[in-house]
Amino acid sequence: MMYKISKITPRLGGRRQKMGAVSRTFDRRSTDVLMSTIEYFASSSGKNIQSLMPQIRQLNPKYLGLVCDTLELAKIKRRGFGRNLLNMKLPNNKTVLEFLLPKIICAAKSEHKALDFACDVVNNADYRASQRFLAELSISNVLENPAMSEKFETARPMISEIAGTMLKPPYYGNGSLDKFMDFIKILTGSNAKPDKVKLLKQFSDFVTKIFQKTKPVNVPKFVESDVSVQKIRENMKTLALMAQNFEKNNSKIDVVDFVLKNTNLK
Repeated sequence: MMYKISKITPRLGGRRQKMGAVSRTFDRRSTDVLMSTIEYFASSSGKNIQSLMPQIRQLNPKYLGLVCDTLELAKIKRRGFGRNLLNMKLPNNKTVLEFLLPKIICAAKSEHKALDFACDVVNNADYRASQRFLAELSISNVLENPAMSEKFETARPMISEIAGTMLKPPYYGNGSLDKFMDFIKILTGSNAKPDKVKLLKQFSDFVTKIFQKTKPVNVPKFVESDVSVQKIRENMKTLALMAQNFEKNNSKIDVVDFVLKNTNLK
């Protein structure tokens, strides 16, 4: 079945879109509109992409939006902003896009939560950050590993805040794209504990509330800890009682060490 060209509906804003954190609404394009747009982009993306169309037509409609966005992202170029990572050639002579799309198609069969996460990245980050995330997703083994789903599902509610905090354009020289990706990798990495990732935002907000001066939160140490959530919550209560005295005495305190080990009481 061929879809009408008149139904083509890109949604990412091309080269003129806002840089940094964005706020796109959930993709509500119909299946017909998505397929016509996908076919339009695929028609100029080379034979390897065009050969995937029979599989894309059978894809879970839930992920057609991600496929469409990925193809559109591969078309966005902006002078002075470096190469589009999705079009870079890999050692196997395929582009990143050609390597990524089959992985998305395969992962969609099991509704891998990393795909839902990717959809939210595109909805909350500009095209350069989205291209970077998808490019790194392509060369990881995440999509081939369904066991990783839980980690992405747990981290997903934090995407908007991560984008808003980490993405600070212009990107050249400030490292914010690297920080954005590094933070995502910490939350979804093999050592991250889903229950700690789920607790992280509450803990960060808690620290901000009880201390007048900013106290850094060592995120890797927190989310990779084996300490029980119950113990952390108990120590948070103690920390709340002692916060005022710590500030009054200008005491140096590692808030993560405190709730994980309570070393400051020894």
